[in-house]
Amino acid sequence: MAMRFKSSLAAALSVALVLAGCAGQPVERPVSTAAAVNQAVIPFVEAQAHAEEEGGYRLRWSAPAAAGAVTVLAGLQADGRDGRIVAHGGSAGDIRIASPGSGQRWYFTLKPEAGAPLTIADRGLGLVTAPNFRDAGGYRTTDGRWVRMGAIYRSDQMDRISTEDMATITALGLDLVIDLRTEKERTREPDRLPPGAAPLVLDVMQSTGEKGGDIDRAMEAIASGRGAEFLIELNRDFVVTDSARKAYHALVARVSAAPLRFVYHCTAGKDRTGWATAVLLTALGVPRETVFADYLASNSYLADKNAASYAKLAPLTREQLEPILTVRREYLEAAFTAVDRRYGSFDAYLRDGLGLDSAALQAMRDRYLVGASAGAAE
Repeated sequence: MAMRFKSSLAAALSVALVLAGCAGQPVERPVSTAAAVNQAVIPFVEAQAHAEEEGGYRLRWSAPAAAGAVTVLAGLQADGRDGRIVAHGGSAGDIRIASPGSGQRWYFTLKPEAGAPLTIADRGLGLVTAPNFRDAGGYRTTDGRWVRMGAIYRSDQMDRISTEDMATITALGLDLVIDLRTEKERTREPDRLPPGAAPLVLDVMQSTGEKGGDIDRAMEAIASGRGAEFLIELNRDFVVTDSARKAYHALVARVSAAPLRFVYHCTAGKDRTGWATAVLLTALGVPRETVFADYLASNSYLADKNAASYAKLAPLTREQLEPILTVRREYLEAAFTAVDRRYGSFDAYLRDGLGLDSAALQAMRDRYLVGASAGAAE
C-alpha cells in the first residue's frame, strides 16, 4: 500500500486543477496576506471534500484573509501525518484534483499560513452493501472547533456487508460497533463485524414493544397512509422512553470513556441512528441547522436502496412507502420539540434525561473535537 501511495502521489502532482475557475492554467502560490492569528485555532469557517463520479475530488474551503495561503496535502491517515502536497490555494478555495489513488479513503489536510490545519474527507465511503455508512465528522462547532473525521461513523444495517465493502470498513480501524436495533432485528439479520471491532448492543426501542423494529406495525402504518405520523411518534419516543434514554446514555458514556473509532447503526441508519447523531453532534457543539443537514443527507445516501424497496414492496405504492423509507425535517423536529417540552433545553436533556455529567461530556469534546475554541462563531 505504501508503494502504491508513493507512486500515485507522484501522478497526483500533475493533477488537473481548477483554481478560481481557470482550468488548465499554471497553479501559482498565492501571495501571503497572513496576519497574527492564534496558531491553535482552525481558521476555516467552511471546508468540504467530495469524491466526484467521474473520478477525482472537489475541495472547497473558506477562511478569513488573515489565514493567508493554504497548502493542500493528500494522505491515507485521518490525522494528516502522511500527507503530500497536491495543491495550493488562497484563504478561500474551490478546486478539483485528480484522485491520488484508487480503492482507498483519502484525507485532505488544509494547512493555512496562519492558524491550525484541518483534515477533511468525503463523508461517504461509497459502500454498495451499506450505502448509509458515512463519517459523522467534519462539521464546525459554534465555538470554531471541528468534529474530528475518521473517528465517528453512522450506518445502516451491517448484516449484508460484502467482502469488498468489508475491506474498506476494516481499513478504518474501528474499535467498536454499536447496534441500536431490537432483538428481533439482531436475530433475523446479525451484524458482520470487521476484525478488531468489539460489539455493543444498545436496544433503543426495547421498552416500546419493539416499535422501531416491528415490521408488522410499520407495514400497518404504511398501508393506512400513516407513515409520517408513525415516524413523528417514533422520534418522540427516542427522547422519552426508558430504553431509548438508557441506550443513548450508554452510547455517549461509552465513547466518552476512551478515545475510540466507532460506528453506530440501526436498520436504515436514519431514525434511531439519526437521533444518535443529533445527540452526539449537538453535545459536541454543532449548530442545529448543520445537524438537520446531516440528518436529511440520508435521503441521498439511501436513494438507490429505497428505489429497490419501492419495486420489491409492490403493490404498496411509492406514495405509501416514501414517508417511512425517507427522513423529513419534521421527524427530527419532533424529537427536538420533545426535548424542549420535557426538559426545557438540550443541556437539561443531556443532564437529566440521559444522566450525563459534565465530566463525560467534556471528555467527549476533548477526544472528538480538533482545534482550539475561538469563542462564538461568526
